[in-house]
Amino acid sequence: MAYVFTASNHFKYMLATQQVDLDTDALYIALVRDGFVFNKDTHATYLNITAVSAAATMIFSAGSKTITRPTGNFVTEGFVVGNRITTSTALNPGPFTITAVTALELTVSETVVNETAGCVVTCHDELPNGFGYTTGGELLVVTPLFEDDGDNRAELAFNDVVWTATGGPIGPTSGAIIFDSSTGDLTIVGHLDFGADQLIADGLTLGITDNELRHS
Repeated sequence: MAYVFTASNHFKYMLATQQVDLDTDALYIALVRDGFVFNKDTHATYLNITAVSAAATMIFSAGSKTITRPTGNFVTEGFVVGNRITTSTALNPGPFTITAVTALELTVSETVVNETAGCVVTCHDELPNGFGYTTGGELLVVTPLFEDDGDNRAELAFNDVVWTATGGPIGPTSGAIIFDSSTGDLTIVGHLDFGADQLIADGLTLGITDNELRHS
């Protein structure tokens, strides 16, 4: 399976400001849900795929397809456009897809029922725990960064990563993100796009092999 890697703009900033050290930082790879669309501008940190709101009174409005709160901040909690979310209310459990985010309001693409209720909003862009996948991803074993004069670039190689579906399927998953757990904000390094959703049946494996990060 071939895949396409896209670096996040936040990673480029963190690298330029020397807040990332690829030789020593702990990098993890985590699988994302089916249909996930990576945005190199807004998917900056691991929180942007795992956001959970503080409990608050949420107002669900059918006409505007919005979820509004009186206090708190959806933006600082990590919610971004494209997140797949659920809520803990009875009438509006979701899932919903976010189309706009402000501090006090989420707009979604799906139908919303008028409701006012205390609840929590949770993002589900990483695969859930279970069947051979562990949320938070797998630690990457990184070889020392080296200079490739033949191809005029710097290279960093990672170990192969394999998940084995056990007791049920893994996925569907459309790709993976690599994030740096050594940074204060868990910077997303980038996204691997598998090209199509992958469903790994019980007993089968998903492998990401021959991994290299190159900078030229």
